[in-house]
Parts: sequence; structure tokens; C-alpha cells
Amino acid sequence: MRHYVLLSFAIAIALAVAGCTSNTASSTTIPTTPTAVTSTDAFSGTVGPSGTTGFPFTVSTTGTVTIGLTSVAPLSTMALGVGIATSDGTTCGSQISKNDNARSGTSALAGTATSGSYCVVVYDSGNVPDGWSVSFTVQVVHP
Repeated sequence: MRHYVLLSFAIAIALAVAGCTSNTASSTTIPTTPTAVTSTDAFSGTVGPSGTTGFPFTVSTTGTVTIGLTSVAPLSTMALGVGIATSDGTTCGSQISKNDNARSGTSALAGTATSGSYCVVVYDSGNVPDGWSVSFTVQVVHP
């Protein structure tokens, strides 16, 4: 009888140990942050001495907005003012941020914006000579 008890005890231990092992490999899934989808809007226009022009755009979700001049003519090195303003969807409102010394080929403004309507504003920051009309293209990259 004692033999049966020891044998039963040995079988119970073997089954318990077998239940603790696994033949399947476990894997850990690392959550990934989804890449924000961005849009690029390009707006072209002209600005004269003391002039201002604005273009509305919409940010679909909170994220980074980058604004820069991609061309300025007739003098490509001329600095213009570039700003971001509130918008009702058609008209530019109060300016939020600005750069009076924006130049073609560099980022003029960058920051985080919440979803909503905005306006990119290009203006003469005191560099457009009398009698001139300066053409430009401004690019807005946003979510």
C-alpha cells in the first residue's frame, strides 16, 4: 500500500510539472503609434508695399503644422512676413504667431495646432520697395 501512495505521489508531481511547461513560444506585441497623415497646401499670391494676403486651411486633427515660403520673386532672397491666424473658414482673423523675417527655402513657422480652421498670412514686413509687387508661394504642411 505504501508503494501505491509513493507511486501516486510521483505521478501527481510529474503531472503538475508537465502542466507548468509550454511548447508554444510567447511573443510580446509592442504597440505602435500610428503615423499622422499630413496634407501639404501650396498657395501663391502677390504682396505690395505694406500689403497683406491670407489663405484659409483646415487642420483635421491635433498635430504639427509647418509653414514656409517656397519661392519669392523677383528677388529670391527678400524676406517677407509669414504668420498663422485664426479663420472662420473664409476670412483671416487674429494672428496667432508670426515671423517678420521669413525667407524662401526655410521653415518660417512650426508648432502644434489643434483641429480647426486657420489662415496662413503673407505680408510685407518692410522690405518691399515702393512700386514693387512681390510674388510668392507659401507651403503649409498639416495634419
